[in-house]
Amino acid sequence: MLILKGIVIGIGKIIPGVSGSMLAISMGIYQQMLDSINNFFKNTKENFKFLFKIGLGVIISIIFFSNIILKCLNKYYLITMFFFIGLILGSTRDIKQNIDKKNNLIVILSFLFITILGLFNLDNHVDINNNILYFFYYLIAGIIDAITMVIPGISGTATLMMYGAYNDLITAFSRVLNIYYLIPNLKILIPFIIGLLIGILVTVKIVDYLFKYHKSKTYSAILGFSTSTILLMGIKCINTNYTLYNLIIGIIFLLLGIISVKKLNHYFD
Repeated sequence: MLILKGIVIGIGKIIPGVSGSMLAISMGIYQQMLDSINNFFKNTKENFKFLFKIGLGVIISIIFFSNIILKCLNKYYLITMFFFIGLILGSTRDIKQNIDKKNNLIVILSFLFITILGLFNLDNHVDINNNILYFFYYLIAGIIDAITMVIPGISGTATLMMYGAYNDLITAFSRVLNIYYLIPNLKILIPFIIGLLIGILVTVKIVDYLFKYHKSKTYSAILGFSTSTILLMGIKCINTNYTLYNLIIGIIFLLLGIISVKKLNHYFD
């Protein structure tokens, strides 16, 4: 069962707009994941067994589904992106329930902060020729993904889209079993995984503290991040070439995304 839950979380990791940690909350294992990492050496055997099963499911999911997501983005970009936007919209309702109105300023500030950062790199194109900068670029991508992985409500893949590393990463994961691409994959995945591990170890302690002592403020910032992601992804969609037919189908899939999140949350409640 834990492996299956890991697979569900892994799907949330590679689909822009879905928060893997929100899925973990819905399935009732989020707090246990935080505790297992924070207190790993207090009960090493049990914590390792639990995290290994979850991690195995996530890895299986990423390797298997990354090819599917990549093909959908390449062939049906607008429709796929609208579906992802629907998934984000569907998850915001649960976030709002944890927010006090007095923290609306935090929502606005976090929204503006992420929007401004996203607009600087809306075309998602990063060209790095220096090997050291290349290493640190994907190291930072790993840290970013770790932060979004631990903090509920923030889509790591949508954030990586804004950062400009998503396409390279999902391509590397989709061909990870292809020996021909071993060296190019390692150049991307090694710094990314190092950054991911560093980010997780640091972020879980910060998040554990924030949820214990500043829960409403934390969720307020998460809502701002999520809303900003919707805006930035919407702008990306508008800037692409599309037909009226694509737009209509995209809107239908947007609604399907909203419904999917509600159904999924209801299933795991």
